[in-house]
Amino acid sequence: MTQLLTHEILLQIDHIFVCLETAPDINFLEDLGLICSDNITYHPQQGTASSLIFFENTYIEFIWVEDETMAEIYAMHSGIDFIARSYSLEKTASPFGVALHQKPDVIHQYHNSLKINHKVSEQFINFANSNLVAQAEPLCFMIPESISFSNIFNPQLDAHQKLINHPLGIKRLTNTKIAMRQIRNLTNPISMLDRDGIIEIEQDCSPLLELTFDHSIRGKNIDLRVIDIPIVLKF
Repeated sequence: MTQLLTHEILLQIDHIFVCLETAPDINFLEDLGLICSDNITYHPQQGTASSLIFFENTYIEFIWVEDETMAEIYAMHSGIDFIARSYSLEKTASPFGVALHQKPDVIHQYHNSLKINHKVSEQFINFANSNLVAQAEPLCFMIPESISFSNIFNPQLDAHQKLINHPLGIKRLTNTKIAMRQIRNLTNPISMLDRDGIIEIEQDCSPLLELTFDHSIRGKNIDLRVIDIPIVLKF
């Protein structure tokens, strides 16, 4: 693997997903002060559906399986097993995924270093070979700028601005920490993201996504595990 220059971080988080066994409790999330997108997106070829929560610089995607047969077929063809990754304390697979995109005006060095498998792609989304088969790790993948957060979300539009005006008051994601079950050796893509501070990895723990917003200036936490979503929000 080509080594990155340590003084230059070329990637940033575009969005994060979490696989759930069922659709999230939107009413509970809204009662907390989070605005959820009204639309549910269906992915028939994956056998899944998803809902989104937007913030100023990212979004969270909740994914659940609607059609197990199609999800199983998709897993066989793509290597991405949404059923196995659906959150449960009994499962060993990580329920999380981290979508990445290159920062503006950077070279393709990082993209090449991930040993991208162009055969395993959907809508030009590219996955790293080693990470794709390591189900105990969060899935990490790169997306092109054409479908990146900054290109699909326009805060100047009133409809989009309403989606990020959370009564809870949280605005920008400033740190991402992912807890996972112990693995002897992390794959190179995950190790690289951890080393460069794009995400933090904690091992030998139950799966948990700890998202810090606005540098946790208010010192408050919300634990969504009470509704079977393995996320803690710090703000």
